[in-house]
Parts: sequence; C-alpha cells; structure tokens
Amino acid sequence: MSNEKDNKKQFLDLYEKYSDDLFRYCFFKTGLREQSLEIVQEVFMKAWVSMQNGQIFENPKAFLYAAVRNAITDWYRKKKALSLDELQEVGFDATYETVGRSTDRLEAERILEKTAKLEEKYREVIILRFVNDLSVTEIAEMLGEKENNISVRLHRALEKLRKIYIKK
Repeated sequence: MSNEKDNKKQFLDLYEKYSDDLFRYCFFKTGLREQSLEIVQEVFMKAWVSMQNGQIFENPKAFLYAAVRNAITDWYRKKKALSLDELQEVGFDATYETVGRSTDRLEAERILEKTAKLEEKYREVIILRFVNDLSVTEIAEMLGEKENNISVRLHRALEKLRKIYIKK
C-alpha cells in the first residue's frame, strides 16, 4: 500500500512540476489548445500506468517531453493539421494566446513569425531551449542524440534566426 501512496505522490509531483511546460511545448507544436491539453493528459495517463506497473523514470522530465513529442508526431500522422493561415481565418490568434502579455505581443509575433521560417529541427531546439527552458543535456536525452549535436544545432538555429530577423 505504501508503494501506491509513493507512486501517487511522485505522479502528482511530476504533474505539478511539468504539466504547464509540456502544454506550452505541445501548444507551440500544434497551435491547438484543446488538442494540446488532450495530448498532455494522454501522456500523463500513460506515465501513471507505467508507474503502477513498476517503471522507474531515471529522468522524468526527458521521459515526459519525449512522450509528448511522440504523441504529437502520432497526432500529425492521424490527422491533417490546420495551417496557421487557416486558423487565423477563423479568428484564432495563436501568438496572442501564447504570449499572454499585450505589451510584448508585437515583438513576440515577429519572433514567432521568424521562428516559423526555420526548418523543423532548428525550430524544435529553439522552442525546447528557450520556451520550455530545457537544458542541452535534457534535449539530447529527449531526442536520443549527443549533447554536442544539440549544442551545434542550437547554435546554427540561433544564427539562422538572427539572419532571418535582421532581414525583416
């Protein structure tokens, strides 16, 4: 019985600590609030079942981000996503909801617009590092790559973003 209480406490701690960050990551990847909530909920449900079956997560943060990333990939495979233009046509303004502070809205819109022009592999490390505040080590573990590769990709992504941003 004590093990079940420990699992419940550990699960609630993980949820409290990571659910908002996972939602934000998912929202950046999908642009859809409800879908992001569903994906994060699904990942936490799977984590709970795994914990009940005795699985121990050495790095729970990396495990959860990898699970969310995989769930997003699966979702894109199952359903064709709406483009940002289509979302804006129906009145959805992802930038405003994402940023949340009107004083920073214009600058955030410019940055998000420029970030969207990056290749997916560069956009992803930018979001993981600067939006979700993951370390290079955590990103490497999540993506199953070497830290050096992630550092190089992050450096190149920032360089590309600077070039795009300067062009305006």
